[in-house]
Amino acid sequence: MKNMTFAAVNPATQQPLTGDFPSHQPTDVDSAVTAASDITEQFRCTTPKQRALLLNTIADCLEAERDNIVSRAQLESALPEARLNGELTRTTTQLRLFADVVHQGQWQGVIFDTPQPSRTPLAKPDIRRHNIALGPVAVFGASNFPLAFSTAGGDTASALAAGCPVVVKGHPAHPGTSDIVATCFANALERCQLPQSVFRLLQGTGNELGQALVQHPKIKAVGFTGSIKGGRALFDLAQSRPEPIPFYGELGATNPVFILPHKMIADHKMLAEQFVQSMTLGCGQFCTKPGVLFVVKSEGSDAFLSSVRKSIQTQPGHVLLTEGIKQQYQSQTHQRGNSDNIQCVKSTPEFGVESCLFETTSQAWRDHPQWQEEIFGPQSVVVVCDSAEDMLELSHHLEGSLTATLHANEQDYGFAKQLLPQLEAIAGRIVFNGWPTGVEVSHAMVHGGPYPASTMPASTSVGAQAIKRWLRPVAYQSLPEALLPDALKQSNPLNVTRSIDGHIEQKNAQ
Repeated sequence: MKNMTFAAVNPATQQPLTGDFPSHQPTDVDSAVTAASDITEQFRCTTPKQRALLLNTIADCLEAERDNIVSRAQLESALPEARLNGELTRTTTQLRLFADVVHQGQWQGVIFDTPQPSRTPLAKPDIRRHNIALGPVAVFGASNFPLAFSTAGGDTASALAAGCPVVVKGHPAHPGTSDIVATCFANALERCQLPQSVFRLLQGTGNELGQALVQHPKIKAVGFTGSIKGGRALFDLAQSRPEPIPFYGELGATNPVFILPHKMIADHKMLAEQFVQSMTLGCGQFCTKPGVLFVVKSEGSDAFLSSVRKSIQTQPGHVLLTEGIKQQYQSQTHQRGNSDNIQCVKSTPEFGVESCLFETTSQAWRDHPQWQEEIFGPQSVVVVCDSAEDMLELSHHLEGSLTATLHANEQDYGFAKQLLPQLEAIAGRIVFNGWPTGVEVSHAMVHGGPYPASTMPASTSVGAQAIKRWLRPVAYQSLPEALLPDALKQSNPLNVTRSIDGHIEQKNAQ
């Protein structure tokens, strides 16, 4: 019989932490999803005011438990207290953002086609359209963000905002953190007088739990943040079901950075410092870490690389999130460092894993397409190009990524205009004279991109537009006013913005 409980492990000491957590089984999946399905209509029909109140109440409950959450998350992740406090603030900010999104109502997507009964040869009917919730959603917690991309993370917040019950598969690296957060959800649901089955946390260490969740016939969509291998396996399961469902997976990204020649000459020292900071931020365990950087061979790039090498060699050791991530990082960096035509500079820390800087030529990069694969941890590759034209040619062969970054001066703008269309083709977010680490939670943000960055490049997992992943449109033809949803009634009781015959009608002032 499988072990029915498990304990968390402190990644800094490799010692078990206090607390036994249930190893849920496929029968638990069925119970949780069935309960969520049973209240799907009830939750979908809650008013925007009710769902906004729930999201704000969850945020309040998390803030009330801030000290306990951060303390436990620090033990389970080895991330510093300041980082985790910031991440918890981001988590509550996301919840409050979606509370505002629900209240504003643009997610409803209300569209009217007014009738023309006298039109010939056929009368035009009255057609009204809005968005409704898909149904129960499965969310997978991420290893590298125990709060903002986990139990109460953006996927959960946006799905609840849309009116979808959520079943979370917690990440086994931080079960104690997830348990405290789940208790906050339970308290918030009770305060808001909503069913507890609106949210459920499932925990366990095996792959079977996640597989059963994705394959459950009453799950209508999945949100996932993690590795390409794990995400692709679950994506394939989601698509092979008798009823295929949307799988919103954020998988892997190298987040290419291009430093153009004039910018390099002017700011090579500052750029070197910023590059190493971004590359090693969070021990290199951010999904937006700059994994490859392209420069043109020059005196400026030589000085840049010299500064970067010196900085890398003095980096402290890094404690990675789990023993498995550590072993994978060491194996991948060792394999890459032993390849032909690539050089590696490493730090020599007294503890933890080393930072690695790989350097290679544009031709060697072409000859080794496997170097585009993401290595999760504090490492990056610098590709030295022979010319600007050489750099531009390389940009045509990059895989999909969450971000692409461009550093340029005004003297570089002519070349930048040639490069930008290639960056648009591969990335969901283009950063100018900055660094990709750090994702603003806002209305315009796009956190996604062509595969393998995500499995659904037309969507975003961060920002207000993430709510659209959990909605589908329904059109109502010739329904009487009494039967229409409130969002589609002529009197507009929800005061939502409407498109009428292709023209936007502004909401009434309140």
